[in-house]
Amino acid sequence: MNSNLNTIKLYPMKTIACIVGLLISGFGNPTWAQDLKTTLTQVRFDQQGFYTSIKVDGKELLESGRYPIVSVNKDQKIIQPKALKVNGDRFSLTMEDGEAVELKVAQQKEAITYEVLKLSSAYKLLVFGPVKIKLHEVVGEVVGVAQGEDLAFGMQALHVKTVAGIPENYIGAYSRAFNYQGQNSNLSVASISFGHFAAVDAGNGAVFQLSAKNRSNKEVQNVKGLNHMVTLPVEGADGLIAGAKVALFGDKRSQILTRIGRVEVEQGLPHPMVAGEWAKVSRNAMRSYLITNFSAANLDFALEKTKRAGFKNLYHPDPFLNWGHFEWRKELSAEADAGMKKLVDRAAQQGVNIGIHTLSNFTTTNDAYVTPIPSKHLLKQGELKLVGALDANQQEIAVQQSELFSLPLTLNTLQIEDELITYGKAEKKGEQWVLTNCVRGAFGTQKASHSLEKVVYKLWDYPYKTLFPDLTLQDEYAKRLAAIFNKTGLKQISFDGLEGCMYTGQDYYATGKFVSDFYQGLANKTDLINDASRLDHYLWHIHTRMNWGEPWGEEMRAGQVENRIKNQDYFQRNLFPRMLGWFLVRLADRKFEATSLEDLEWALSKSAGFDSGYAMSIDMKTLQQHGQIDQLLESMKNWDQLRLADIFTAEQKLRLKDPKTEWHLEKIDEAKFMLYPLFVSKRYHCDLASMQPGQPGGADWSWESPEESTFALRMKIEGDGTIENPSFKTDKGIVKILGKLEKDQYILLDHKGKAILTDKNYRLIAALSVEGTAVLPKGGSAVAFSCDTNSDEKPEVIVRYNTRMKGETLNLVKKQRLE
Repeated sequence: MNSNLNTIKLYPMKTIACIVGLLISGFGNPTWAQDLKTTLTQVRFDQQGFYTSIKVDGKELLESGRYPIVSVNKDQKIIQPKALKVNGDRFSLTMEDGEAVELKVAQQKEAITYEVLKLSSAYKLLVFGPVKIKLHEVVGEVVGVAQGEDLAFGMQALHVKTVAGIPENYIGAYSRAFNYQGQNSNLSVASISFGHFAAVDAGNGAVFQLSAKNRSNKEVQNVKGLNHMVTLPVEGADGLIAGAKVALFGDKRSQILTRIGRVEVEQGLPHPMVAGEWAKVSRNAMRSYLITNFSAANLDFALEKTKRAGFKNLYHPDPFLNWGHFEWRKELSAEADAGMKKLVDRAAQQGVNIGIHTLSNFTTTNDAYVTPIPSKHLLKQGELKLVGALDANQQEIAVQQSELFSLPLTLNTLQIEDELITYGKAEKKGEQWVLTNCVRGAFGTQKASHSLEKVVYKLWDYPYKTLFPDLTLQDEYAKRLAAIFNKTGLKQISFDGLEGCMYTGQDYYATGKFVSDFYQGLANKTDLINDASRLDHYLWHIHTRMNWGEPWGEEMRAGQVENRIKNQDYFQRNLFPRMLGWFLVRLADRKFEATSLEDLEWALSKSAGFDSGYAMSIDMKTLQQHGQIDQLLESMKNWDQLRLADIFTAEQKLRLKDPKTEWHLEKIDEAKFMLYPLFVSKRYHCDLASMQPGQPGGADWSWESPEESTFALRMKIEGDGTIENPSFKTDKGIVKILGKLEKDQYILLDHKGKAILTDKNYRLIAALSVEGTAVLPKGGSAVAFSCDTNSDEKPEVIVRYNTRMKGETLNLVKKQRLE
């Protein structure tokens, strides 16, 4: 053995270093690897440019399969890397077609980042990945985070031009090539395809898919159901793939939201603050608010009602005379932005912030971008060619064959030079389309003659009878809205109709840019509350919350209940502040009864159960004429105080969120409240016109209660006639209410045995005397109803009662951050 040792050749240290270097570089060694690390997260690639490991807290998360750092698409073909060369912070990927993609990588404290520096102009699309990991217990499809066991991993875009998902005309090929599929997100606002997700729950793992598209060229594509739309190029750096950038990070599941906040700060992403905290963790981000159509004349009244409800935000649902230039309605301000600032300042003095509703880029036909001289940047579907010249009064127009008439519209607007023309009907005749019932000089534009060679543009419109801007004009809308906020001090905005930006053909880039341009244009971003009709990946960082769920046309308990609940799951898996939607407090009309306290507390209890804020929409007429409005507002204040202070236990929240449960919250003093579960009955009917001859006016009913309890009731009649002195006999006694009830009135009996007579909007007419006590035993009970009738007309009596279960004591512990 010693002789063998003596024969070992000793190589110089320089030679040994070269050998080690060759091994590390992968020469002749299949174990070559390149690692990137950040706190708790490590990723590794092979020499072809594919992931070989993704670890968080030392645990391997990469799912089996071959997943590239990036892939590209050229000529509708997916091209993957075949070699990776590393030089410091530069990753040079040689692709299968021989072209190169150069990335700049960074290993920072909070995240690993990839930024595209160079690539062939022939590449139309670049996808970061796709890459699949094992975690998929909870997948945030919008935020781009997957959770499982005690870990979480995320991938997020760092620029508005890097979007979630893969464009529709590419996703099918990627889904097949990488063998994954996902379920659509069915929300109250839309069904969203998995192709638009940042992270896809594939059933056996989560697939991350972020992309950037070459938008620098004019394209003809399918947009919003219209084939052959001409999509204009995006100018400047945003139109190119170079500059697209993503961050990767992981953490303990309980810390992932905090990690994202630190990533935002580290990477220069929007990081909005509300009440001194990052908006995504602030309970103030889930504050409820009042929506009403206030004016300068009645603002103080609206503020008084806002404060009575304990709200900090008062929101106007329709403040603008037009959309585009966003000029104020005269009843709000006759002094442009300066007048609105006066209202905002008045409200601020009383501790209330003012907010406004917008329809994003929807453009009204009374706006100066439309009339009298239409902007050249109104959004066009494409060009049409005239068959003959037009005179100024011609009402039938022939154009050459076009695919642009395949999708029915509402306004049917054409633009030729400085004239807008609408047509009533489009009929195909041979190789021409004949447009009839044309209105020349539509929307106040100037009608004129046009020669044959003039181009006719077919404009996009929407069923709201609005037009749209192109991307260039859309930028002006964003600037105008930012200027409004800078000049007035407004603190809340909703980008309703945000999907209108997608009519440009630039998908989520267009929506992201619109909101981002607005946000970046703000002089003061602190305490801004903003939401939208869509939540997309990049805007997750800007939006405070979403507040979907409109109740129009339905009773409160029926107003999109399933969708509201579905939305809560969506918000939770996307680590987003929760809101339950809009609720409507109404006056009585031919279809609905006025909103009662019982109705309202159903909604408030669901808000408490889901720990979600809401908007209460109450128009000015209702605020002024609803007889119990102050009682309703006080109830909102009480429920929201407890919710924001997080007083309800997890077990109580579980019961409160059940849509089949009913509750009443009673304030004892400033710190003590009683929470009562309620049993609310169906409606019982007694048609006095259907009584047998000689039968007294009344009915025998079978009522029930889970526990022995006093009962409260609401009684009304339908039809002509009156009743008097209604009484109810139970096994526990008789209660009789002395008084007369007419059509469009209520008798209300509360649990304390007090009764009042009101009109149909609960305005007090009189207090009524009550004899006896209203008590129901536990279980089923026979109830005999009777009343006096002293007229020939016999109305129908309708009664609904409720009983209370044992109350639960709640003590309000105020938290400083909610003061």
